[in-house]
Amino acid sequence: MNTQAENIIPIQSNLGSENHLSNNFSAYIQEINTGEIIITHQGRLMKAETAFSCLAQPMTGDQVLISCDQHQQAYIIAILKREQTDQMTMQLPARTVINSSESITLASQQISQLAQKQINKSCEHITEFDQAIIKGNKLHSHVRQLHSISDLVSTIAKQAIQKFNSYVRKSDTSDQVQAAQMSRKVDGLYTMNSKHTIMVSQKDTKIDGEHIHMG
Repeated sequence: MNTQAENIIPIQSNLGSENHLSNNFSAYIQEINTGEIIITHQGRLMKAETAFSCLAQPMTGDQVLISCDQHQQAYIIAILKREQTDQMTMQLPARTVINSSESITLASQQISQLAQKQINKSCEHITEFDQAIIKGNKLHSHVRQLHSISDLVSTIAKQAIQKFNSYVRKSDTSDQVQAAQMSRKVDGLYTMNSKHTIMVSQKDTKIDGEHIHMG
């Protein structure tokens, strides 16, 4: 006798036996409770579990594909038909990795991301949008070089603090500053060079120094 033929396990149980079910058959989800799924097949109710590879979560009324193991434990391995075809929930394990050697594309009218912590790391990052809104309580950024080009920059804050080792500012047309009070403190030399200088005070003007040179 051929020894290889003896090692073949039939993929289907005895259909004539009433105590056994076919290894693969279709059924309907009758009820879903916490950690328990009840399916119906040929007027018979039984418990079933979702297979690990079935990422789509079943819903009540779904037509599903059932596979039974050697202990007659029923597993939902696929969802064949659903009345609400516009709704699906995918349940992934606690640690899931999606890997592609070239590219992954997600296309949708709206994409929502909810996470306690999110980490993005890439050699090159490009973001394009027509309008963006960023809201949060605190933002920390550390960038070695920052280049910003814009037609209009508007910043509104209750308090702004800037500290530089070296600061260079150039305005090609005009530079205007409006403040209720202004003070400048320079430890070393303070110079002001212009073609025309006009200083106007409504009340008092005071110039004090150890030496004052005019002219």
